[in-house]
Amino acid sequence: MQDFLLVLIIFAFFSCGSAVQGAGSRLAFSFGRDGALPGSGWLSKVHSKFLTPVNALITGALVSVLFVLLVYYQPKHNVDLGFITYPANTTALYSLVSFGVSGIYLSFLLAVLAAIVARTRGWVPEGAFQLGRWGWTVCIVAALYLGLMLVNVVLPTGLTSGRALFNLDWITLSVMVVIAVVGAVYFVIARPDRKLAGHVHDTLEPTGAER
Repeated sequence: MQDFLLVLIIFAFFSCGSAVQGAGSRLAFSFGRDGALPGSGWLSKVHSKFLTPVNALITGALVSVLFVLLVYYQPKHNVDLGFITYPANTTALYSLVSFGVSGIYLSFLLAVLAAIVARTRGWVPEGAFQLGRWGWTVCIVAALYLGLMLVNVVLPTGLTSGRALFNLDWITLSVMVVIAVVGAVYFVIARPDRKLAGHVHDTLEPTGAER
């Protein structure tokens, strides 16, 4: 039974890894297509024969390999980084899993907040599926739930807590802050939002975004 469960876990890791790699490549391609990333022209290149975003896929694969290599880092003693302590005998896999969970909640929360901001500015959803008058209710409830769950995941609890190997105290939150700062700096310098105006409205699938 133990071997059987281990095989299931291996397949689960492979499945989740493939899904994340595919999603990351898709996002890199779509942002590159809209001119919102460095090297957008290269990332948005589509293979002439297979019609796939080959460069975005290669980038996603290379990033995944680099993160896999981090798993081999396992300090023998606690590593102090200011007020942050990375526990001894802990591989980077814990940090990756923790950030992966918190990052999912954060990404969905940002999408819901964007929908709320768009609604306050007069955005009217279009398409086959609509929430109608329940749109505001669903958005608010979703934002509250995702916000609470995000806090629950990243809230530092100390290395002596039973959750120590889940959020690693301040590490998960610190990684999110670093990524946010890097993104904010790039946004201020490159202003990718100015390049998105031509991609707001899709004539094939109108969304009401032009409002």
